[in-house]
Amino acid sequence: MLKTERQEMILETLQNCRHTTAAALCEQLFASYSSIRRDLEELENMGLVRRSYGRVELAGRNPLLVSYPIRINKNAEQKRIIASKAARLIKEGDTLFIDPSSSCSFFAREILHMKGITVITNNVEVINIMTQSSINVICSGGLQTEPNRYALTGPIAESTFRNIHADWAVFSVRSLTSGGKLYDVHYSETALRKVMLENAAKSLFLCDGSKLGTDSPYYQCSLDDVDYMVCNSKESKKYLKDYPGLKLL
Repeated sequence: MLKTERQEMILETLQNCRHTTAAALCEQLFASYSSIRRDLEELENMGLVRRSYGRVELAGRNPLLVSYPIRINKNAEQKRIIASKAARLIKEGDTLFIDPSSSCSFFAREILHMKGITVITNNVEVINIMTQSSINVICSGGLQTEPNRYALTGPIAESTFRNIHADWAVFSVRSLTSGGKLYDVHYSETALRKVMLENAAKSLFLCDGSKLGTDSPYYQCSLDDVDYMVCNSKESKKYLKDYPGLKLL
């Protein structure tokens, strides 16, 4: 098991039981004590967990807000395949909104070679990736409210997206319910993403299989509001019956 996968499972365990011990995690994850100890030290440094007298619990911040370094490694190969398919829709001269999801960081790498496109984003990692290309990039500005989220939000960021009309809004969220509703875990990011969707001609939803049939706190939109969905799971085909306007890749 990869370190990032193990850390994700530690956080999921703590979301369910609120507190545990390093010994219990060793048994549950079939990992050595030294590996679990290093994982907990890293998670504590990220502000995600708190350790005290052998007990491990979630830190005071929202436990659903998993840091970018962990998210980028979760289902990485699926995200690469999805990003590659999605990039085929983009044409020379297009203007793109790109959100702060880890899926969109993979997408950004797939369009680095393209000419004549413009990217508007609040994703700090995408801005960094784009320095490797000649693509026109507009950084939204804004406020980073959570450590290691790599996302800029707030009124300044929203104003940037409200004043630009894009050809595409490329995005992802944490959850797609069985009823075709999209939800996410961060209120400010969800609000900003709504502005992106309102000001783009077409929307492109990057959805790896882990998102299907799950739920999160903040409503983003319905599949009625999505033009294209790129998903690697066969289960995604069931949505076509209820959403005939959706194009599935």
